[in-house]
Amino acid sequence: MNPPKQRRSLTHVGGAVAAVGDPVIAATLAEALDVPVPAPAPVPARAPAPDDADGPERSHVHGFHTYPARMHPLTAARLVRGLSPARGTVLDPFCGSGTVLVEAMIAGRRAIGTDLNPLAVRLARLKTTRFDDGALDALVAEARHVAGHADARRLQRAGATRRYGQEDVEAFEPHVLLELDSIRAAIASGSPGPVRAALEIVLSAILIKLSRRTSDTSGAAAPRRIAAGFPAKLFVRKTTELTARLRELRKRLDASGENAPARVELDDATRLRTLAASTVDAVISSPPYVATYDYLAHHALRLRWLDLDARAFQSGEVGARRRYSNLDPAAARQAWSRELIGMLAALSRVCRTGATVTFLLADSAVGGEALRADVLLASAARETGFAVLARASQDRPHFHGPTASAFRRTPRAEHAIALRKG
Repeated sequence: MNPPKQRRSLTHVGGAVAAVGDPVIAATLAEALDVPVPAPAPVPARAPAPDDADGPERSHVHGFHTYPARMHPLTAARLVRGLSPARGTVLDPFCGSGTVLVEAMIAGRRAIGTDLNPLAVRLARLKTTRFDDGALDALVAEARHVAGHADARRLQRAGATRRYGQEDVEAFEPHVLLELDSIRAAIASGSPGPVRAALEIVLSAILIKLSRRTSDTSGAAAPRRIAAGFPAKLFVRKTTELTARLRELRKRLDASGENAPARVELDDATRLRTLAASTVDAVISSPPYVATYDYLAHHALRLRWLDLDARAFQSGEVGARRRYSNLDPAAARQAWSRELIGMLAALSRVCRTGATVTFLLADSAVGGEALRADVLLASAARETGFAVLARASQDRPHFHGPTASAFRRTPRAEHAIALRKG
């Protein structure tokens, strides 16, 4: 039996960083990109894969729930501390799983996050919530109650509590689907509140692991040998892990003296209707890499199982590969430029004069031609009243075979780019 594969937030970190612009800011951006690759820890052949496989920077809530292409916590921490004022308000308009928000709270900043993905909003809210010991104990107790309910129904050979579509039938082994259905039903029978909301995210965290899918970002499927009763055990284990991570986060927040909870809103980054004008001191974010991912597809199973309304996300997801796959390179550049201008126009309204906006973006390709993120962002900045302060760039591999030719002469790069509202 091969050792389980370790997960990493960014598996392609490392290498030389080229930086230009304001020397102090450029140095901060370069340091943020230059995250060392930790040596993999030896893992016994029969041991479960550690959820904290990225090292100490993921020792608390960062390692709880997988999320494709999330920012490395060390990158987020360095950007927050280097490019936002002490006790200032930091906004991440593409907050995803909440990495920037958590690091902003630890650094003593006021954190605001928005996302159009309702799963991201739920996950980021959970990871930035302070739970006292009583609430954490209640969370584990309720998880054990839910697991006991699922075990009882399994032993009774009870049928599903609802009718499942073909997508779910194909996603899970039959006995696994029935156990997950019992877990879902038991959670739903609980009283609405933070415990129930947290358990729904625990369910979300184990769905892919128990499915036939090989990963979050792959549609490939493979049979899995999962013992009867294991889903309920995993649910309790994952809840216990969550409470330990939340306790560790609370210790770090107590050490920083930060008591303000993060504010997380469902919002469109090109509108930011939930934010008032001139209230943000710094923006630190990693917008979707254009034509690279379809977060809607990656999260479809979880969105469905949590009964989350994804219609706004489906219509408004920026940079989604499904929207760019049929465009020619010129049309793709125009479309991405419009989306970048929309983001920056919204940020210009909510940022105070002099605020710094830092984006982590990577080059992409459409139709065999490169879309250079640094060039397109600089152009959008000029049109929206932002000045480019500095940029740091690091080469990245390109894994998409059909567009690999776009980077034969000049490698694909990831860029950390700092702008300032004039």
